[in-house]
Amino acid sequence: MRFDYWQTLEEGGFYHIYNRSVNQERIFSKEEEYISFLQKMAKYFLPYMDIYAYCLMPNHFHFVVQVLQLDESIKAHLAKEKTKAADKLILNEITIDQFLEDQFRRMFSSIALSYNFHHKRTGTLFQKRPKRVGLSTEPRLLNAILYTHHNCIHHKLTKDYTDWKYSSYNAILSNQPTQVSRKKVLEWFGSGNPVLGRKLFLQHHAEYRHPPFEPWMLDD
Repeated sequence: MRFDYWQTLEEGGFYHIYNRSVNQERIFSKEEEYISFLQKMAKYFLPYMDIYAYCLMPNHFHFVVQVLQLDESIKAHLAKEKTKAADKLILNEITIDQFLEDQFRRMFSSIALSYNFHHKRTGTLFQKRPKRVGLSTEPRLLNAILYTHHNCIHHKLTKDYTDWKYSSYNAILSNQPTQVSRKKVLEWFGSGNPVLGRKLFLQHHAEYRHPPFEPWMLDD
């Protein structure tokens, strides 16, 4: 049976979202490009998603997120977007999935415009549709976070995941401002206890062995 890598984004759902550049071209070559990508992610998605983990690599990225419920505060954000997709979502003429697809399109286009200008290139930078896999159980969610933070080792960018600057691993452990919902992550690892969660977060990362990414990887 063919696995669905483009599952519908629904309110309240948890997802592993990832995408790569066209022709595996290097997207990030300077630190400011990594930082700019995270700023763009916050601009286009933080009002509508909680981010639980991320890892940016030279030619692709991984995020673990939850799509939020469309309450009145989020509808207020939608009104400020001033896009056709946002207006249609407010009027229930499109789904949250269609709106978020448009947000990805806008974000990728914005990044490509800046990248192309600075690197003297033209054309699309990212594959059009990011893949997204639903995380329907807590074990799948926690496994996706572990997988995401270890992805830099899998691609031989570092021997120690704690050294990779462009993942959320250290942000979750620090007290510095972050886009990541660190409290929720630590509570999940500690079954509601963030102190225990920090201990188990460290332990599970240390014991994790990064598998190749396949649909069955997230089943347990």
